[in-house]
Amino acid sequence: MAKCLILGLVCLALAEGLVRVPLMNRQSIYEELRERGELEDFLKYQQFSAPGTYTQHLINNNDMGYYGKIGVGTPPQYFYVHFDTGSTTLWVNSIYCQSEACTMHPLFDPSQSSTYYSNNQPFSIQYGTGSVSGVIGYDTITLEDFTVTNQKIGLSSQEPGSHFARPLHDGLMGLAFKQGQGTIVDTMIKENLLEEPVFAFYLSKNSGRTSEVTFGGTDPSQYTGEIHWVPVAAESHWQLVFQGFEVDHQSTGWCQGGCSAIVDTGTSLLTCPPQYVQELHQQLGAQQDENGHYVFECDSISSLPTLTFVMNGAHLHLEPSAYVFQGSGTYCESGIEASHEEFRDGMPFWILGDVFLREFYSVFDQGNARVGFATLA
Repeated sequence: MAKCLILGLVCLALAEGLVRVPLMNRQSIYEELRERGELEDFLKYQQFSAPGTYTQHLINNNDMGYYGKIGVGTPPQYFYVHFDTGSTTLWVNSIYCQSEACTMHPLFDPSQSSTYYSNNQPFSIQYGTGSVSGVIGYDTITLEDFTVTNQKIGLSSQEPGSHFARPLHDGLMGLAFKQGQGTIVDTMIKENLLEEPVFAFYLSKNSGRTSEVTFGGTDPSQYTGEIHWVPVAAESHWQLVFQGFEVDHQSTGWCQGGCSAIVDTGTSLLTCPPQYVQELHQQLGAQQDENGHYVFECDSISSLPTLTFVMNGAHLHLEPSAYVFQGSGTYCESGIEASHEEFRDGMPFWILGDVFLREFYSVFDQGNARVGFATLA
């Protein structure tokens, strides 16, 4: 039996050598938050977004947060963490944290774990939205009935701002391709827990099947046909180069010399190089609302053009239903925004976030330094 693991929150099952546990859906989010006394705050954030956190506003409105339940320590203390291929550190809220954000979450208490140890090394991370700092420790991580020992974890001491105050943000699991940083995948490989040094995501749509992440291989029931492989730069945040970007099957010419992108489950939107984002939305027929967000008339979505990414010979298509968030009003919001860099390595820079990744079964192969995309089953 392959030593594969699928993370999630309910319903353990066995099939074809995989331990299958679905990620949280909308109803189970509500039930869990009600038990934790946080449902009121969650519903409040569905209606309003904090300054500079538009991405999170879309997460809440469109069920785009992909969280898994993990245990930290012995006996386990449980937290919901966001699985993020765009960063390296696994961290959780801790009793050392005095920030207001931490008052809204369970806190890890290392004194209650018989397997915790630390050399008091500090850590600090600045994300696109939010930041965290604290101390590094080592402990056992439990993923359902699967155990990883001696895992490097960050214990938060400061979480300024409101980003990590939001419900279900008990921490973050970094899954970037950066060897030597002590990611949980590195530890799994070191402890010979995986059949292959591979993990894969299926991210469901709002009304779709339950999401899951698989460690140690792929789940063939989630995709059809072949996996289209694209090389990534070693020691990167799953950074690749693609050769073309098309609107309505017509080349934009923006990637004639190549475009650079990272494949990031921790970014909710598709981000476009800022020098092209306005032109792209003009080609798509979008307007800007009073807040500067790009919007479409909801009754026109079906007639919008297809976006195509040309990667290593494959043409990966995003239909308008993928890049427009449908709402109940007259206008629907774009799922595309400007990236924080114009260029990386001399090429226009994109982030292939959840808007892109929901359209494909996505495979992250550390052993062969590549990512793969396949058609969803």
